[in-house]
Amino acid sequence: MARIMINLQQNEREALITLAQRERRDPRDQAALFIRGSLPRAGLLPADQSTPVTAQPMEGANVQR
Repeated sequence: MARIMINLQQNEREALITLAQRERRDPRDQAALFIRGSLPRAGLLPADQSTPVTAQPMEGANVQR
């Protein structure tokens, strides 16, 4: 799996962390979920080719603030 670093504004980062916590995901998984959902909608990937992201327990998640 490839790694990509994405720079976010502070308020965007905080919003991503808040949503990830609400949905019990690691923020990296939450960001991947957004990207995987956006690519088919943009017509860049077939809808059936996106990889589902499963919820990860927050305990032990490496969340930097």
